[in-house]
Amino acid sequence: MTAFCTTLAMTTDFTDYEPPRFEWDDWKGKALAKGLDEDLATLGREVYREAINHAWPGRLQWVCMDPMLTHFLTKSPQTARQFYEAMLATDGFQFAFEENGSGIIELLNF
Repeated sequence: MTAFCTTLAMTTDFTDYEPPRFEWDDWKGKALAKGLDEDLATLGREVYREAINHAWPGRLQWVCMDPMLTHFLTKSPQTARQFYEAMLATDGFQFAFEENGSGIIELLNF
């Protein structure tokens, strides 16, 4: 048993391992190449990833993916930041309303 484990350890080489690239990583790279600010590109990547991984409803996913994500972050960066940070804070607006009655309008500060 020991010889097998030693042989396995010697023949397993992970130096060529490359972590997978996901579509949100590709989106961030393209957004940065188009001149989007690093902070906004990072926020966009996070929103894109969460929308897919947390299975947000289709219409929310639509505003969290290209081309809408890029357009919103480029054309209205401050509003987009508030909107996407609120989406992240509420996991896609699933927890948008608190027990004390405050709602999404207060969260977005509009």
